[in-house]
Amino acid sequence: MTKIPTAEIVSHPSSFADPNGRLFWWQGQLYRALADVRAPLYRRLFAEGTVTKLVDKGLLVDTELTSLALDGSPLIIRHREIPFVSYPFEWSATMLRDAALAVIDMETELAQHGLTLQDAHPWNVLFDGPKPLNVDFGSIVPAADNALWPAYDEYCRFFLHPLHLMVQGHGRIARWLLHDQHGVLHSDLAALARPSFHLLVGRVATRLSALARRYVPDPLRPWLSKGAMLLKSTLAPLAPPRSRRELLNQIKGRVERLVIPPQRTEWSNYYEGSLLPFSHSDDWTAKHTSVDRVLSDLRPSSLLDVGSNRGWYAQLAALRGSRVVAFDADEACVTQLYLDSKEPNLPILPLIMDFKNPSPGYGVCNQWLAPATERLRCDMVLGLALVHHLAFKQQLNFEQIVDGLAIFSKRWLVVEFIPPDDIYVREWWSERYSWYTLANFIVALRRRFTNVQVIPSHPAPRVLLLCER
Repeated sequence: MTKIPTAEIVSHPSSFADPNGRLFWWQGQLYRALADVRAPLYRRLFAEGTVTKLVDKGLLVDTELTSLALDGSPLIIRHREIPFVSYPFEWSATMLRDAALAVIDMETELAQHGLTLQDAHPWNVLFDGPKPLNVDFGSIVPAADNALWPAYDEYCRFFLHPLHLMVQGHGRIARWLLHDQHGVLHSDLAALARPSFHLLVGRVATRLSALARRYVPDPLRPWLSKGAMLLKSTLAPLAPPRSRRELLNQIKGRVERLVIPPQRTEWSNYYEGSLLPFSHSDDWTAKHTSVDRVLSDLRPSSLLDVGSNRGWYAQLAALRGSRVVAFDADEACVTQLYLDSKEPNLPILPLIMDFKNPSPGYGVCNQWLAPATERLRCDMVLGLALVHHLAFKQQLNFEQIVDGLAIFSKRWLVVEFIPPDDIYVREWWSERYSWYTLANFIVALRRRFTNVQVIPSHPAPRVLLLCER
């Protein structure tokens, strides 16, 4: 057994409250030091193959036993590090629902082994691209006899209640409450839900059943009646469960039945219908070709698409071999990119975020939850069709725009400049924006990047600027 020198480890700033183990980095890899009291249980889980089963089923992040030791911790395990950390207030409603199902599936599997999750909040879930994974190994503990799920109240506050608010169109409020350590309380849900919402749902469902009996032809009656029952069951109180399995089945059914309402915004139809193909075609413009050539030549291992919209370029980068983060302030676009990435399992993490107000840090020294500018830094940053919006609508100057893009970039930036005589800029331009010129933008870029190269975009005279530190 190899003992790790304490002086060589770097403690994970978010891992300070778990009595069962602490995360740390050593020699570039992520480890968890487990407490003495839990060591026999966790050794047994590895020996019996339980951990391997959880990993193989896609419920738990890849985890392996090591022969390492640390002062005070005789058992050290190694985790595969998820490339990018994200938080629930950055997820779309669809992503939060999938994370909620990932926790329920994990709890259901653990129940078969006499185990349970002692925590049921979304900070124990990370998205590996579009796939949610449970990452808190120390949350696995023995289940008490005859106990249902002690963490159920926490699950409600951080999953069920926010999801119900999102279903009712209060996604922005729900995400802000997810910043809070208490989540969405029962009292919050009661105050924010529409007046007599549960009663209204019950009345509508009853009316549907009556209409089905009276007016609907016989072949269609079962379908309408089923819809009425589904409407009632979505928001009705859970029936008193007789076992943990029954409780978990009820929760899972409720989450699966939640219908996230479609959101239409000014950008939702930006890519109406099918996307362009991701291989060279006659439909490609000079902009598509230029970005593809940059990705193929430079091969960034990671890429951040700022203001990604529907995410065609994010998907192109993923298909060219990059791990991608894409953020946009428009939830409808983020949701669509998530769904586009999910089926082919593209390595894309779509997030809801505003370039002008990226997620700040929280906690002591802003490190309990690290700021987005630390978590989401990538080899390359894309800022396409973005600068003119930031300048004319957000009232940012070139220095602020370049600083905001550069802080995310480890090496390269590809940014588009749309000139004042462009049809989409002309209507916004006035003498007060006389500083908005390509020459001034290049001056601002060269303050943060050593090399700035102008390459074609579309339509001319738009240009792309490839910048390198």
